[in-house]
Amino acid sequence: MTYRIYGDEPMLVRHFEATRVLWGDEASGQVADLVYGRGARISGFVYLLGPGHWFGSSDTWKPLYDQHRLYYVVQGTLAVHDPESGEVAVAGPGEGVTWRGERYHYGYNAGDEEVVVLDWFAPAERPPEAPEVEYSPAKRAVAEVVGGRYELLGSWPDERGAELRRREEQGGLLTVGPQNALHLVHGTRTPLLVSILTSSPELTGGTFAVGAGSHSEPESHPGDEVVFALSGRLNVHLPQTGDWFELNRLDCLYLPEGTEHEYWSYGTETATAMFCVAPGYRA
Repeated sequence: MTYRIYGDEPMLVRHFEATRVLWGDEASGQVADLVYGRGARISGFVYLLGPGHWFGSSDTWKPLYDQHRLYYVVQGTLAVHDPESGEVAVAGPGEGVTWRGERYHYGYNAGDEEVVVLDWFAPAERPPEAPEVEYSPAKRAVAEVVGGRYELLGSWPDERGAELRRREEQGGLLTVGPQNALHLVHGTRTPLLVSILTSSPELTGGTFAVGAGSHSEPESHPGDEVVFALSGRLNVHLPQTGDWFELNRLDCLYLPEGTEHEYWSYGTETATAMFCVAPGYRA
């Protein structure tokens, strides 16, 4: 199977152009993946979980990675479970689940509609052309599945603050969204509000909205960027080359390190988008 490889040039991949892949087996559960492109530092993925669908692990498929990871929910309700610690985080549309370090994670469709998730991670576990199935068998297996943080029964929500601080310090599962984002203002002439949902030296991810008929001021990053359009019609202009890209819902644009770009909503409606940069967002 051939995937698009992100390289030294900007690349636009439409939703319908993404490579469709079925991840997993009967024991692990099976997930519909959409692979937009793979790069040495960042990749573009979407995955789908239909009602009643889930993923866990098997002898062949093991979702165990030593990474900073962000799942952003576009549609539906997603529950992410660390089967070894018992941590569980739940996110709905416009929210995400993030964690850091070597951790197993299982996922569940917790609602009645199809779940649509944007998936980012850094650093890459393997070369872009290497299949995951070659790496999974060597990973440790889950010895015992812990269904939750049972030790907190009898002291909830009294211990909620302490539990959240522990997860923050140790890289555990956290639900992120507008309510706890780091908000930044980019530019002064045409300011753009950027909401950072998660950020580390390896990965930074967030959202933004461009008002109808407006555009952002030029920016660039010391890392590679992948941006997905969520609603409206998002245009991206590259001032140095004159390139002009148009993204509709779930279209994806890859921008290599240092590419100067502007976000435009050229039409009559607000354009919203989700982005990730790896490794560095700002020099």
